[in-house]
Amino acid sequence: MSGYAVNQSELELLKDALLHQAIVLGLYSNPVVPDGSLTVAGLTELATDGGYARISLANDVVEDAEAANKWFVTTDANGKGSGQYGQAASPQTWTFTAADVGKVVNGIFGFTLVLPFTAGLQRIRVGDVLRQGAVCAEVTGVHLASGTWAGGDAAGNIYLKRQSGAFVAGATLVNVSRATATSEIKVLTAAPVNGGTGYAVGDLFIIGTGTGGVGRVTAVSGGIVTAVELLSGGKDYTVATQATTKISGGGDNALTVAVASLYTAGPAVAIATIAGDSSKKLLIVEPLSAPDSITVNGQTITYLPIISYSTV
Repeated sequence: MSGYAVNQSELELLKDALLHQAIVLGLYSNPVVPDGSLTVAGLTELATDGGYARISLANDVVEDAEAANKWFVTTDANGKGSGQYGQAASPQTWTFTAADVGKVVNGIFGFTLVLPFTAGLQRIRVGDVLRQGAVCAEVTGVHLASGTWAGGDAAGNIYLKRQSGAFVAGATLVNVSRATATSEIKVLTAAPVNGGTGYAVGDLFIIGTGTGGVGRVTAVSGGIVTAVELLSGGKDYTVATQATTKISGGGDNALTVAVASLYTAGPAVAIATIAGDSSKKLLIVEPLSAPDSITVNGQTITYLPIISYSTV
């Protein structure tokens, strides 16, 4: 049985994609007929020896009205979830110089940067800045495909923006956003030390003497907690039995939990292993109605990015 995604579902899926995948626009010169198998490798990007340069779009979303440098997400006249970047009166513009004369533009494409990783040791979050030597990039999204951070075998994909330079293979990726010696909780023992009373599955609680640690009740027996999980590691903790304070539910605040291990080092410690540089994942291809030949200095091409999400 297949479920139908209603309009609101289309909007939420589109918002999630635009928030976590920063799109970079470019121009290509070879004639292509887009299909589902097309990748960035199948496009010949315009040479950058003149005025042409890629345009980076922000991964910001609004829902009330068009706004400069943001995706306006709404339901269009056809009932599709639709995102328009920027204001219709101010499309993205490429302006060419004399060095571009003679070039031919066949269309516009958009991609996002994806960096696969393995052996992830510390949780990577949206907004973190990752570094490898002089190479830096900002994280827009993380997909954990297998393993766990606590186990040191987390693996998946990191979505990036504002990358400068090229990453190389090795266990040398560090997170410069993480303060040195945070003492963040790495592992919270599943079995509590004292189960308290009056708790229910799903109840949230603040952990002990540090700052920002939050856990959740995952199993109870007659109101007594039998299992918990870690939601946020916080900072400034020690490996010890920790008291808790309920955030939600009817527990008696007698629940105590065991912090088993900590993250104690920051940006000097490698947080994951990578196999090489990030790859460009093709998200948008829009051929021009006819090839556009650059014939004069100052010639322009404008483009209003619009992405639609539709279920059939």
